[in-house]
Amino acid sequence: MKVKANYIYLIIIAFLIALLIIGHQINKKSSASKKNEISNIVNQLKTRNNQLAKIQKKLFEDGKNLNDIINKKGITFKNIFKDKKLNGLNNFSYSKYSTKDILFNGNRGATGTAYIDFYNDDKNLLIATYDGIFAFTNLNNLENFVKIDSNINSIIKYDKFYFHEQYGIKDIHIDNNKLYVSYIGERKDNCYDLKIIFSELNEKFLDFNLFYQTLNCVDKNNNHGFWAHQGAGGRIVNLDSSNLLFTTGDFRNRPLSQDIKSDFGKILKINIQNKNSEIVSMGHRNPQGLYYSKKFDFILSTEHGPKGGDEININNKPFLNVKNFGWPISSYGEHYAKNYSDKILKEAPLNKSHKKFGFEEPIKYFDPSIGISQTISLNEADTEFLIGAMGNEIADQDLGLHYIKLNENRDKVIKHDYFLLNERVRDMIVSKDKKLIIIFLESTSSISVLRKNS
Repeated sequence: MKVKANYIYLIIIAFLIALLIIGHQINKKSSASKKNEISNIVNQLKTRNNQLAKIQKKLFEDGKNLNDIINKKGITFKNIFKDKKLNGLNNFSYSKYSTKDILFNGNRGATGTAYIDFYNDDKNLLIATYDGIFAFTNLNNLENFVKIDSNINSIIKYDKFYFHEQYGIKDIHIDNNKLYVSYIGERKDNCYDLKIIFSELNEKFLDFNLFYQTLNCVDKNNNHGFWAHQGAGGRIVNLDSSNLLFTTGDFRNRPLSQDIKSDFGKILKINIQNKNSEIVSMGHRNPQGLYYSKKFDFILSTEHGPKGGDEININNKPFLNVKNFGWPISSYGEHYAKNYSDKILKEAPLNKSHKKFGFEEPIKYFDPSIGISQTISLNEADTEFLIGAMGNEIADQDLGLHYIKLNENRDKVIKHDYFLLNERVRDMIVSKDKKLIIIFLESTSSISVLRKNS
């Protein structure tokens, strides 16, 4: 009977995944004449996702996991192509590997969402799916990731983490043989925070413990509303051997970004030993890209604007004083809704100048937005960067990579290029020698490898 039940589950899963893939393909070919068809497909996909979530929840009650029914031991990727030339980035060859083993995603435009990081001197790769599945491989074998057991289900117990596209894991970071994982946590009923858990890196079992949580949580019932996506943030990078940097969003409770007593809408410095935090910068909406230059002492961060107004921000000499980047007083974007109360508009006027109101100007902003994501440095001088774009509109320069070059003072963009991948770029990492870039592409649940040609 157990074998038969698993067989039925597999049939159901295969059917649902096929519908997801078909819907995604139709969505990519959308035109004005297909709006009604696309609307129907979107509703069908939402229904199918909810059905998958119910199956997963029921399996959890029986001590099982939907991911394990599909592939118990690993995550298998299929090579799609190898060493293609990437137009515009002539020094890099481009390879792609896709999987059907990742079930849940962080956006309706995604097939599967995951985060990646190097370890073992950039010889190995660890992947963490949106719903907390961990696996590793050697860089010479990107087709086969081996799953790692963990105690994450005993730490994160609320349903939405595993089933809802707005919650889940937000980043992973490996340092000094420790794995740090950030996620949206449930502090109490209808009140959410950002947490970091950590474990000694172990390819057999990850024993997680709480490392950090924001000082308080954001109640879903507030004057500005609540949107978990806007609280995402969650990027983790090293500052030095004793401290991490960590980004937080405001969960759409906009005034929190300007509240010096709140952890939300900030970039934080967290001491690894005592877990104490302090604010590095404020006035952020949802910073999802983060890089710190130890050599030149600056932070480059990217953040989502509202309707328009995605930003690239530079914070030179970031630890001399707390700089304010303006949200929600200043933004080059607009509110999504037109009927906000006078109170909300007073608290979040979205003025079109930052400097005029005493805030830091972005070194570049995008209007329309590009669905801005992670950033990596391409050279030792920290003047050239790649920045990921998610979104769903090629015309807006979404679904690809943005290259920027800074001036010698690293306070101005002097060159900008866009490279279409036709994929949502969720995460990016670069090797220490800058010769290898790994990207997670969530439109097709794929890993992309960019190798610098000698």
